Amino acid sequence: MRKKKEIRRYSQAAVNTVILALLLAVFVYMGVQFSRNFSSTVTTLRTQTVTDSSYVYLKGYVFRDETPLTFEGTGVIDMPSEDGSRVGVDQKYGVYYPMGGSDETVRAKQEELDKLNESISRLDHNTAHGIVANLDVVNKIISSSYYAYIDSVLDGDFSLADKKSADLLDALVDHALITGKGGSGNDIAESLEKKKQELITSLGASGRELVSDESFYFYRSLDGYEGVFAISSLEGMTPDGLKKLIAASPVTYSSGTVGRIVHSPKWYMAMPTDKATAKRFEEGVVYSVLYSGNSDARVEMALERICVDEKGGAYLLFSSFDLNLSGEISRSQNVKIVMDSVTGYRIPDEAIVERDGFKGVYILVGTVVEFRRVTPIGDGNGYVIVKTFEKDQEEDPNNKIPYLKTNDLIITSGNDLYDGKLLD
Repeated sequence: MRKKKEIRRYSQAAVNTVILALLLAVFVYMGVQFSRNFSSTVTTLRTQTVTDSSYVYLKGYVFRDETPLTFEGTGVIDMPSEDGSRVGVDQKYGVYYPMGGSDETVRAKQEELDKLNESISRLDHNTAHGIVANLDVVNKIISSSYYAYIDSVLDGDFSLADKKSADLLDALVDHALITGKGGSGNDIAESLEKKKQELITSLGASGRELVSDESFYFYRSLDGYEGVFAISSLEGMTPDGLKKLIAASPVTYSSGTVGRIVHSPKWYMAMPTDKATAKRFEEGVVYSVLYSGNSDARVEMALERICVDEKGGAYLLFSSFDLNLSGEISRSQNVKIVMDSVTGYRIPDEAIVERDGFKGVYILVGTVVEFRRVTPIGDGNGYVIVKTFEKDQEEDPNNKIPYLKTNDLIITSGNDLYDGKLLD
């Protein structure tokens, strides 16, 4: 009898344990469902218009209609003209001073005169255009220009290094004028002119004026490739021919060479590539080209030639009339070409939903979840580009389902969202 009671008591305890476990499971399930259905934790992203572009990355080589400016005999040439300045027919552009001595001596005198002319030109430019009056701003320009110069030298972009060193010199002139450490602008100018005149007098010869018999653009800088990447080299050039030009060594000029003259503002850039990439382009189309070595300067360039050989080698030949940019960038330059560009709202993939056969997103209006329709026009790595509200309204003015607008709060994550859901 006692054993039966114990068995009954043990059986009742087992039943109670099972019931308790079932109740706990029910409570857990209800808690999960409650949390899923009534949780107000959502993350949002405000809609903004962006332009999304895809690029082709290449390296280009500059071709110009240019020749070195060389004088027979030994001497020093006073050419105060700034880089890129235009010289007209019958216009005086310099003075030639014959000089004896070794090439090293002549070259040293020429460099000294060029530096004085550069300093005078900078001072004239700064005083004519107005110096920056705020010393703190000038000091920041000095610092940023210095470090930009160092970075460009380390990257091997010496054309950009020249530009940054020029910015640094401009800022140093401003600093001297503001602080008065170099005297007033007039004092500095007089001092530089005096040094220049003393140098010319030391040459011991009278100068001969140089007058141009043609119009051209003058540049002091030379890289030795003026005869390599010449316009004449483009005629009949094959992909292999371009490779040979790229592998060529620069020319070393004599002491009588003082700069280069560019005969035409039109210049070219040849970009080696492969057959598959070349097929993505079309001759005669104008492309936006960004130059990474020049703070992403953008220029519109016409594609004049697509050359592909039987081995699959290829190059693209672009042209431009922006001679200022040609003078600033280096002979070889990394570029990126804009291929496709779409403007719209950028939305994370996880925010896109489908409702009643329409793609869209949920947005938060106060504490209410609402559905907004979208029209995808492009995609990327983890996001979708959709049309702007204005574009959708233009194409579908009588829409029954409202479209997404600028500054709407897109819900990018949340539990069991639906149109009309009220959040705490």
